[in-house]
Amino acid sequence: MEIAKILERRRIDICCLQETRWKSNGVCHVNSDKKKCKLFWNGQKTAKNGVGIFVREPLAQEVLDIKRINLRLMGIKLRIEKHTMIIFSAYAPETGESEEMNNDFWAAFSDTISTIPKSETILIGSDLYDHVGEKIDGFDNVHGGFSY
Repeated sequence: MEIAKILERRRIDICCLQETRWKSNGVCHVNSDKKKCKLFWNGQKTAKNGVGIFVREPLAQEVLDIKRINLRLMGIKLRIEKHTMIIFSAYAPETGESEEMNNDFWAAFSDTISTIPKSETILIGSDLYDHVGEKIDGFDNVHGGFSY
């Protein structure tokens, strides 16, 4: 798989993917030239939307739990030394999708995040199709200075 080679070349241990368009959901091992990765993904019957998380070995052996919330949101619980991290891959509905779909996504996202204990670290790899605030005042350095 080409992405495994890119992750190896760039020395990336964890990578969140959005709009994977992979059917169903699952876990599989992916080998590049030198390293092994484990891919966790969540999709649907049709090859549309979907999210995934690549984790390089031996870090992948520390995955404690997989939560597949919906086809646009999933997370893994990972133990790193004495710390527990929850890593989410999130893919918000695009502009033009129904308000109901947007509301459902944000409600699921908010509900899921709110259940995580403060003792666990949350990392979110996402394509949220959103901006910070209604105005760019005070957000000049967000999104490379293009926060509008």
